[in-house]
Amino acid sequence: MFNRRHLTLIAAAAACLLMTAAASADPINAFSATATPSDVKPSSSTSFTVKLTNDPASPDPANRATVGIPSGFSVAPPSVQATTTATGTCGVSTWVADGALIAAQKIHLKRPGDGTTALCPGATLTVVFTATSGASEGTYAWTSELLRGASDVYTLIGTQPAVVVDGTSPTVTLGAKPPNLSNHGSPSFGFSATEPSTFECRLDAGAFAPCTSPWGYTGLADGAHTFRVKATDKAGNAGPEATYTWNIDTTGPSVSLTTTPANPSNTSSSTFGFIATETGSTFECKLDLGAFTPCTSPKAYANLAQTAHAFTVRATDPLGNTGPATTYTWTIDTTAPIASITAHPADPSNVKSPTFAFTANETSTFSCRLDGGSFATCVSPKPYSNLGDGAHSFAVRPIDAAGNIGASVGYDWTIDTSAPTATITQKPAGSSSTS
Repeated sequence: MFNRRHLTLIAAAAACLLMTAAASADPINAFSATATPSDVKPSSSTSFTVKLTNDPASPDPANRATVGIPSGFSVAPPSVQATTTATGTCGVSTWVADGALIAAQKIHLKRPGDGTTALCPGATLTVVFTATSGASEGTYAWTSELLRGASDVYTLIGTQPAVVVDGTSPTVTLGAKPPNLSNHGSPSFGFSATEPSTFECRLDAGAFAPCTSPWGYTGLADGAHTFRVKATDKAGNAGPEATYTWNIDTTGPSVSLTTTPANPSNTSSSTFGFIATETGSTFECKLDLGAFTPCTSPKAYANLAQTAHAFTVRATDPLGNTGPATTYTWTIDTTAPIASITAHPADPSNVKSPTFAFTANETSTFSCRLDGGSFATCVSPKPYSNLGDGAHSFAVRPIDAAGNIGASVGYDWTIDTSAPTATITQKPAGSSSTS
């Protein structure tokens, strides 16, 4: 159970807490610091900028500052320039050396003249200088101070500014890229580096230019191409190029027909052979107004109608490029022509050199035969000469453009060129009184 003494102690403790809270709410002199660049090469001369900003909530202006020089770094004293911004009652000023400008591995600065050249709350002191970095890689701090007087040190808000000494070049790794043989004329490349870097890309014989991942190209021509990318880290170290060479093929294969039916043809079964200009191509065929379907060579068709037909084939290469179609047209005709003899000798005839004329119901060629001879090519009219007397037989048959041979048509006749001999079968007596 609490007694009066306990309550008194509790009240005293509460009072102390209130006093502490009130004290912590009092404004304090504070500052923040930044520096650029953030990364440099080893043993390199670089212009640095360190900025010290008097916190806007600070109750007092500052009049002194120091910038610690990292171990291994050296600062050129003539390069040190320190200027302030104007805020409140403080104007723009150029601060000067506080005793020795550089001593104990620090840059020492102070305001010149009267209080109007101090660093008021909210104002920034910018210190610019040239320094040579150390030879060893690592992270180094510009340990900075802002002061009022010789000992009133302002509290740092945040961390001391730092610089990374980096002599190691980044390595680029290619990620996404087109296949070695591609049918895409607009490729894209992905890449990354072993440390934060900027990138430069180059295509073929072009120049390197800034790029970011992913990086793409459009409208590239068929053929071999080479992509290069290199990285440069924050310290300026440029790494080796990453290179990739590939081929673009957006052209489909052409098809050549190696076997076709005659045109016209006298068979209702037709076979087509074909090849493509690219190895590994697949084919699609169609007949007349049908749809394209997969096929292989040779492609055969049977029981086709007697009419005009069109066979079409196209090829697709292994990349998926489909080439132009190749078409062959032909006509199927399985009907034989019919011949007619339009002129012939009389039967019997006394003409030893007869002539025959003939025709067919469609465009045809002809073969003729006389008596027991063989059929031989002939044209209308077909003449013969010096035939002997007696019975003769002429035959002709037509052959159309498709090779259909029609039935032969014949004509038989007899040649008789001998004059008849007259015989007197009845006559009067030698002396006769008959008148």
